[in-house]
Amino acid sequence: MEKLIGDFIDTIAKENSILDSLNDYAQEKQHLIILGKVEELDSLIKKEGIVISNLDKIEGARFKLQGQLASKWGMGLKDCNASEMLAKVKAGYSGLYRQFEEVIGRLDYNMVRLKALNTHNNELINQSLDYISLMESMLSGDVAGTYSQKGLQVDERDARPRLNLLDRKI
Repeated sequence: MEKLIGDFIDTIAKENSILDSLNDYAQEKQHLIILGKVEELDSLIKKEGIVISNLDKIEGARFKLQGQLASKWGMGLKDCNASEMLAKVKAGYSGLYRQFEEVIGRLDYNMVRLKALNTHNNELINQSLDYISLMESMLSGDVAGTYSQKGLQVDERDARPRLNLLDRKI
């Protein structure tokens, strides 16, 4: 049983290492988004995809080990969450408890951090897209929408001529 718990700890440690890399990539993506370096961002996203593939493999191994631990402890897989596992390890394998607690705490930290970084990156991308849309409307003309009596939007672009600064192919 101690070997199984040790293997689980090692697997979580590998996941943490991969999540550290993903967090580093997320921070690097922030800088690239802000600087507008699209080619470098594309290259980084490709590298990130490989790391995510590796995470998927490790996550499969973690899930399998967690199932084995749940079975040995006579628990259902749904009941075998981090707090229950920590309690079981503390009660029966106190020598492994500190290490187990550290990797679980680090996993929680990495997941929260990655979620925050990804949320911020998505906000930056949306701001960039809004800025591009604003610039496009300023250069090509923006017509306020109006609605008919039936509530359907009427396109005013045909109603009045526009003077565009840029030509667009459609």
